[in-house]
Amino acid sequence: MSEPQVVRETGDEISPEGAIAAKTLVAVLVVSGVAIVAASWNELWHPCAVVVSTCVNRASTAALLDLFSLGAIVVAVALGWRLRSRPVEPEGSARYVIALGVLFALGLMSLAASIPVFTCARGRLDVYLDMCVHPQTRSDATSWLLLKRGILLVGLVGGVAMAFSRRWVKVSAPLAALGWFGGVVGFLVATKMVHLA
Repeated sequence: MSEPQVVRETGDEISPEGAIAAKTLVAVLVVSGVAIVAASWNELWHPCAVVVSTCVNRASTAALLDLFSLGAIVVAVALGWRLRSRPVEPEGSARYVIALGVLFALGLMSLAASIPVFTCARGRLDVYLDMCVHPQTRSDATSWLLLKRGILLVGLVGGVAMAFSRRWVKVSAPLAALGWFGGVVGFLVATKMVHLA
């Protein structure tokens, strides 16, 4: 008669919630890394006529972003590869849930940073006068500072709640991804990485 087989814990187990969070992290890093590389590709290879110019600065920034993005893609692929061999156990590690909170907070922080403090409906902002200047008239600039602070507060509070909320991971995973992608899109728009030549 054979003895019942005992499953031994290796210390490498991951909880179902941790697995969902880790898979979300992998997907978010790969997709956003590819998006940043694709968006900055034209800036990276755009020929610059003058040695010292805005064009050179933008190409340098694009190269730096591409390096960080490629690094994030490599880390995400390695993490995804490692996840395949980790057993999923209810009592396993759920520390990747913290990454969801960090993603959400960083995404909304980036989104808040990409919103200009002052905007003009028409014309351009004169930074010395704090006025919108357009042909023959001037008008007050609209401040979006309250919106920026609100987004930042939601990001920080939501990030902390997600990091310590293991039970709600099926809700927090898509929210963290949306927050992160919102931040990436806001960052790309604000830095004008997509250059239409």
